[in-house]
Amino acid sequence: MESKQNTINEVLRQTMHDYLNNLHLIQMNLDMERYDEAKNLIRTYSLKCTQFFDVNNAGLLHTNEWLQTFSLAYNKITLEFETSIQQVGAEKYDEPVKDYLERFVQTIYPLLKGYQEQILKVCILTAEVLEVQVELKGEWSSYTWVDGMFNGLMEVEQEINTNSHIKYKLIARERLE
Repeated sequence: MESKQNTINEVLRQTMHDYLNNLHLIQMNLDMERYDEAKNLIRTYSLKCTQFFDVNNAGLLHTNEWLQTFSLAYNKITLEFETSIQQVGAEKYDEPVKDYLERFVQTIYPLLKGYQEQILKVCILTAEVLEVQVELKGEWSSYTWVDGMFNGLMEVEQEINTNSHIKYKLIARERLE
């Protein structure tokens, strides 16, 4: 499956659509006097913004664009995203990480079974080194993910690889500066 390049207008349109939906959901909870639910939604949306800025500050701008526009290209998969950014300076890993994630999703996407919920979880951690944890749960045709192409920048550590669960880590070989 060829990745479609989104225009700025398409991305802004989707962002505004999501923004309005989120505001309506908060307003609905306030109207129904469900104040705790409204506060939780505000916290959830605030965390999403914080994560966006954290990934940018770490130097992973292209990876962040890919993550933020993921649902436009891959509507059969729900993306869950977490960050723990303690160190910056990951710029040299940006394109390789984005390309690796893209190759992985493009390879498995045609094999997904549409009736099953597919959840891709990506967790970006920066302490002393950059670590990207990737986990996909769902159902797909027989598949083995073994792409280890990083030209020495990172290593791939596979943890789980079955017909319903794939989990691996991308770990930088050098410390972040």
